[in-house]
Parts: sequence; structure tokens; C-alpha cells
Amino acid sequence: MLLPNIKTKESAAAQLKIFGGLDRRDKISDTSFTEMENMSADSAPALAPRSARCEIAEVPGAENITAPQYTDGALSSFTGVRENHFYYNGVQIKGVLSDGQKSIADFNGKICIFPDKVYYDYIPSPDSGEVSDSLTSMESTMTLSGAVFYSSKNELSGEYTAYISSSGTSFAESFKVGDSLVISGCSKEKNNTHILESRLDRAADDDIVSAVVSAAQTGKIYLQLYNKHGEKVCFVSATETGSITLKKAIPDMDHICVHNNRLWGTASSGEYIYASKLGDCTDFNSFAGLSTDSWYSYVATGGDFTGICSYRTAVVAFKRNYIHHVYGDAPVNFSIPKQTFGGCIDGRSICEIGGVLYYLAPDGFRAYSGGEPYDISPQLNLKYSSCAAGTDGIHYYASAFLDDGTCDVLVYTPEKNIWVREDSTPFADFCSFNGCVYGIADGKMWRLGCGGSEGFTWSAVSKRFTYDMINHKGMSCMWIRADMGSGAEMSVYISADGGEFVSCGAICGSEGFSVYRIPVRFKKCNSFRIKLVGHGKAIIHDIEITSHNGGRVYG
Repeated sequence: MLLPNIKTKESAAAQLKIFGGLDRRDKISDTSFTEMENMSADSAPALAPRSARCEIAEVPGAENITAPQYTDGALSSFTGVRENHFYYNGVQIKGVLSDGQKSIADFNGKICIFPDKVYYDYIPSPDSGEVSDSLTSMESTMTLSGAVFYSSKNELSGEYTAYISSSGTSFAESFKVGDSLVISGCSKEKNNTHILESRLDRAADDDIVSAVVSAAQTGKIYLQLYNKHGEKVCFVSATETGSITLKKAIPDMDHICVHNNRLWGTASSGEYIYASKLGDCTDFNSFAGLSTDSWYSYVATGGDFTGICSYRTAVVAFKRNYIHHVYGDAPVNFSIPKQTFGGCIDGRSICEIGGVLYYLAPDGFRAYSGGEPYDISPQLNLKYSSCAAGTDGIHYYASAFLDDGTCDVLVYTPEKNIWVREDSTPFADFCSFNGCVYGIADGKMWRLGCGGSEGFTWSAVSKRFTYDMINHKGMSCMWIRADMGSGAEMSVYISADGGEFVSCGAICGSEGFSVYRIPVRFKKCNSFRIKLVGHGKAIIHDIEITSHNGGRVYG
């Protein structure tokens, strides 16, 4: 009698020796994970949870965080904006700020806060040795009645004289030599300073666009007057019967940065990029034809600015769909030769790591190094609407929000090209200090990535394993090589054909670095997933899955 040949079931072993990061796409590599919580790429190609965060301070109502004056060590207190007040090293500074997001930059000891146009000077006074306890407005305003305008030009020497006099007025209390003033309210229109507020606006050749203080004394203030070409011009000599205003004016700017000893900013109108006078963050209207002058430029692209930053030897200003690269080192050669597509939707997301800018674009996260920006996040497979980010020089921490208000704290490691997800803590802002990242969320200030005592649970969910075969599978065993820390535990779960995850066993850290065997039994399936859940320190080096293949899967 002839008997049929006995066919043995083929066995398959999936060996995972290299672990990638988060990948939410439909079909991914064996090494990637479709879901994860509180994981890190620091041990890659091994799989490991993130470092614990350290709570620094309770900061209810905090909206922005910035770094104080540099010192060695770690931050132990909060510096930033909280409940419409500015705090420096945990101390509330006098002065009230407006509602809304702030752009903050440290200019030679002056922490500038926009759009409020104020600064906090943490450098001790050279006279008293004391540090200020209040915010200082960048703008100084004086109102005069019955002011006399006088101006003349010596035709032989070519010297110009221009002053405004007002009996008994102490001009020196409000203005100093070198300040650039905006004059308004004059009945003689030519005596008003012409402020360019739109690219549709034009100034005549004899219009005053800059009035720079050359001397200030009681009863009289002398000015150097310039037109749009940097040439000196004159007042119309007259006595004003009504009130006029002298103002040290600052442009309306939503985003600022510091570059080459100038404060740079973008206009709230979306039409201008400004640079302050060299060494003076409070002067944006000095146009005397000098290399130290302030500067501005029209930008013809549409939309509002979303951010600005100092990058290498240039300044980069972002709009939603454009990048504007500002080259040069003085007003005579500042230029914006072109614009690049692929802009940023949230200036808080802009960070530099290793000479590359990373930021959130309308279609995902991008990297920019001076040429065309390129996509770095196709594996995230979600469209985020806003983002705050920070960096320790190695990792890019992104608190990315969806339209429904939910948040993913994502970490990208450029060196390894790996994304991981930490959790859903809604960080509103980050700052960097001495190699660590600090963030504010839910009324607390945290230090990230530098160790702490926070307790948390971590997890990682694998892809749907099919072995690229249209056959039934059945798992018989799993081996895990891991280095488990003292007190750490890890549970293993299996899901077949998209069903509920079922516990298969757990391992603890009593044996340290070892191979752990997890017996697994489940019915035949087309695909299966693995889920690891744990707490404490664990580094997973290898996973080997032994399974057998059965009959064909028929639809």
C-alpha cells in the first residue's frame, strides 16, 4: 500500500538584532515599531526606555521659558513668562506683559521680550552695582507744547544745524546721544518723521526718515536729520502751537533673534525684516550711512512671518511657505537674494543641531542646511498643526500638537535618523542650558534627558509580522536577550490578527544581562504583533521568535 509523503511544517525564526524607531506607516521594516511610549534612541541599535525627567519647580501659568545668564551646573529655578509677568531665576520682575506668545532673546545682558518691546537687564549697574528689579521699555516718549523747530545749512562748509527747543524741558532725562527719534504731530508735515509701514508706502527725497540725537540738554535737543538715501536734510523752521510727540520708536515685531551684535526681527505685518543699530537693541531708526546703522528690507512674499533665527553667518526668516536667507555683515551689503519654498508653521519648532536647522513645516518636520529643505518625518504619518521644540545639541525634542489638541512628545536623533515617542505631556516651550533641555508643561518646569527620579511605564508595539508569506503562522516560543536593571520588570504580550493583546509572561531584573525564554502559544493566524510593557531600566539587545507555518490562507 502506498502512503502519502508526510510533509513537516516549516518553522520560521524572526531574529531582531537591530531596533529602529517609531514608524506609523502601513508597511514597515521588522526593526521598527508602530506605537511606543517613553522610549529612547540613546541605546540604538538596542531598544531602551528614555531617561527619567527631573521636576525643577512649580510654575503655574507659565507660557515661555528662556535661559538666564550662563553659569556652570544645572538650572534650579524658572526664568521666563508666567501669568503676564517675567521671572528671572524664580524672582518676579516688576512690570506687566500683554497676553499671548512671546519671542525672547538675550542681547548682551538685556533679555528682550516682544511684541511688548521691553527688556530686563540682569547686568549690575556700573554706578550702583545693583541689578534692576523691573522691566524697561525700549521706547521713550515725550510730549511737547509750543516747541520751536529750527534748521539751517551753511552753504560754505556744508554743515547742517537742526534742533527742537522747549523752555525748561530736560531732554537728557528721556534721550541720549545716538538715539533715533520719531517725531509726530507737527503741523508742518515735512517735520514729521516718515515711517515706512508698508511696501506700498514711499518717502520723498526731502522726507525725514531718521532723526538722530547729537546733543540733549535742558531746553534744547540737537538732531541730525537724514533722508532715505542717508543724506542730511533740514526741518522747516516753525513754532508749533499744538502738541508734538518725540518717541524713541521700536518696530512692531513678533519674532526676534540676536545675530552679529544686532537684534533682528520680523514685522507683524509680514512685510519687513529689521536689524537694529550695531550694539544697540533699542535703535531701529538710525540711517546715517554708517556701517553701524540699523537696517530694514521689504519682503515681497505673501503671508505672515512665523519665526526667525541666527544661522551660521546669516539670519533665516521663515514664513509658512517660504524661507528667506539674509546675507551680509553691514547695511551696505545686507541682502535677501532669493526665497526658498518649504517654510515653517511654528517658529517655536526651529532648532539647530550640527549646523542643520530642524522645524515643523505644513507637511511634517524638515531639515534645512542652506539649500532645499528635505523631509525627515515620513514615518510619523500624522499632520501636526503646531510645535514647540528644544535641543541638547544631540536630540531634537518636539512637543507636537494635532488639530484636536492632543500632543506627542517626539525625539529625533539626526545622527541615527531615528524618531521615538515619549508621551503626551503638552510642553508649551523649551530652552537649552549647559547641555540639557528644560521645558514647561502643566504648571511645572522639567529637565529632560539628564536623569531624574520620575517614575513611568514604557511600552513598544511591533509591526504586524507576516514573514511575507501567505501562510498561517503559529508561535511556539520567544527568546529575549536583555540587560534588566535592579527592580525593573517587563511583560510580553501577543496579538493575533489584530485581536486583543494577551499576556505571555514577564521577566524581572534579578538576573541582569541574560537571555529570557517566553513560552508562547496561540492559534494559527495570518499575522501577529508583539507588545513589550515595562518599568525601570532595561536594554533589549535581541529578540528571536520561533514559529511554525501551516496551510495556505484563503480569502
